Amino acid sequence: MKNILVGNGINIQYDNTNYTAKNIVLRMLTDLDSEDYPCDYIVDDPMLLKNYMGKLFLAAREALDGEFDKYTTCTAERVGLNDFKERYNDKKKSLRIADIGFEDYYLIHDLLCHKTRTHNPEQFTIRESLKMAYFHSIYNHGNLNLLYQKYANGLAVFLKSFDNIFTTNYDSNLESVTGKKIYHIHGQFDRLSETYNPDSFRNHLNDNPLDGIPNEPAYQYLHSTALSTYCGDYKKYQINQNTMANEAIEKMANGYQTIESVKKDVDSWEYLNNQLTVNLGQAIKLKVANPNLHFQEDYSIKEFQEITGELIIFGLSPYNDYHLFEIINNAALEKCIFFYYNDSECERIKLLLPQLNAEKRLVFQSAKKFWEGL
Repeated sequence: MKNILVGNGINIQYDNTNYTAKNIVLRMLTDLDSEDYPCDYIVDDPMLLKNYMGKLFLAAREALDGEFDKYTTCTAERVGLNDFKERYNDKKKSLRIADIGFEDYYLIHDLLCHKTRTHNPEQFTIRESLKMAYFHSIYNHGNLNLLYQKYANGLAVFLKSFDNIFTTNYDSNLESVTGKKIYHIHGQFDRLSETYNPDSFRNHLNDNPLDGIPNEPAYQYLHSTALSTYCGDYKKYQINQNTMANEAIEKMANGYQTIESVKKDVDSWEYLNNQLTVNLGQAIKLKVANPNLHFQEDYSIKEFQEITGELIIFGLSPYNDYHLFEIINNAALEKCIFFYYNDSECERIKLLLPQLNAEKRLVFQSAKKFWEGL
């Protein structure tokens, strides 16, 4: 089988003005001044978010000096902070607000919240506003999904030659240029998430979270399945959580139907004050009444874990999404080809894929030569 994993490198190749990490951050900041900014979805007063981004930037500089080391609360934050320092420390003197990747700002946000003792729901709400502001910038008023019109015919031929195409991107350009099914590992802008999909299992429950929330089709990308966080382990958790929820609900629904004590307990949850327990009881009963009802499983991680044969990694940075490289390193592959832009990326990939490298199943090819060949 021939497989390819595509990152944002293709989009940057055809538009290195609008879709680099730097310009996404810049556009996010300038969009906050727009008269038609979707305040109902992101933030009531865009200036609040602009000011907060300034605070995060100052905090990021302090983090490079070790000022936030004592505010990490878990392994993921400690690892994330060390990685942040490794990538930005050499640029500290000349660092500008748009030089920091948008997902790195989530880490700084969490650390700043620990320092100021800001807890949920405020911490979560602010992070969601940041995330939607970034999505608004990436989507770029729909222009993101038109990039395929610039793709060379040779690229289309190249992509169509693969049995399976996986991507970490949220856009639909690969679908448009190949006409094939594309496996989105981190979600996609054209699919509503479980929370915002009116027909989802979650929204069959009585405390429908959509009540009073705007959900117009034009802004579907803000309420989509797209994932964005600074930690691969967090992405892995979000990818797998609905699968685990479906397995748990299935078992509990079976117990409800076959074990009298379980049925009695679940029936009693309806009268509790804990809304989470009330929801769980209602979900179990809904599952019994509608066996085909299930939580959305929106991410193609199972398909990616099962790849065999050959894998090409194209346009993917070796400085994030470490959870994917872990899967690749353990996959039953005959060969893995990484297309690099800079020689330094090769050494990084060797560290991320030690098993493949040790068994000489790892090959490197120049992305620059590939583009010149087109």
